[in-house]
Amino acid sequence: MIPNTIHFIFGLDEKFGGKPFSFLHFLAVYSAWKVNRPVDILVHYHYEPDTVWWREARKYVRLNRVKVPTEVFGNPLTHFAHKADVIRLEQLQQHGGIYLDLDVVCLNPFGPLLGHPMVMGCQAGTGLCNAVILADPHSEFLRVWRDSYRTFDQHDWSRHSVLLPFRLAQEHPDWIHVEGPYSFFYPVFNEPVRGDLWARPPLLRHRLIWVGKRLLDYAGQPRSFHTPLRYIGHTLRPGRWHERTLARAYCVHLWEQLWWEPYLKDFTAARILQGASGFARVFRDALGRDELERLAAGGG
Repeated sequence: MIPNTIHFIFGLDEKFGGKPFSFLHFLAVYSAWKVNRPVDILVHYHYEPDTVWWREARKYVRLNRVKVPTEVFGNPLTHFAHKADVIRLEQLQQHGGIYLDLDVVCLNPFGPLLGHPMVMGCQAGTGLCNAVILADPHSEFLRVWRDSYRTFDQHDWSRHSVLLPFRLAQEHPDWIHVEGPYSFFYPVFNEPVRGDLWARPPLLRHRLIWVGKRLLDYAGQPRSFHTPLRYIGHTLRPGRWHERTLARAYCVHLWEQLWWEPYLKDFTAARILQGASGFARVFRDALGRDELERLAAGGG
């Protein structure tokens, strides 16, 4: 049984990965609390931030100061992202629960998934993304995944975080429940439909080019659960279809490293309340107006 405990990681370096604790990060914490009503929300950190949104988030979390790893099984760790990858597996092995990146916003409760020993979601066209992990601390999948870091190579960027869990799930499907591409990681960062949900609809020409490229990719891949053919065709559907599909998801990954400048740096509670985008409407429905109004009145 997966405990209803939420885990976040922040502040493994003094520069906080290049960005301070922002409204986006607060929204991840608040939505996890609001939607899931967890027993506990743990933030694993080394350097504690000090921003207005961190002070707001502190109301909902318990802090766990961790030592920042510099190696795993003797293999060096230099990038904060790889250090976070190792910490999330260690903490899930220790406590179990639900790990979320701080750019993941919860929309519907994870409750229906907690009876599995391990849950991950498809990132279409790539594999299983470790931005969302649900795990029983005694999960065999989790143990083998953690042990695989004996061969970790920091120059092979996503092998242990995305590709290896995908391969492991194919080899041992009884160890893990895999959610489809609409549950955790929709839309993927480079899909044209992101424009539909941000109220910046892409041109039909751009949609058709993307579909054509994905079909060529698909033709050369083995049939697997991470790139269903229908997922490629959905690019041509209208914006409201994408909004309804997103509203049924457990959560949405907002791809902070890639979406910050075009979409997220000015994303506030006021914009959620007043916005006409699909994202704004879905977030209003999931989070409720009262708290959003309070946050907007306070300048958020």
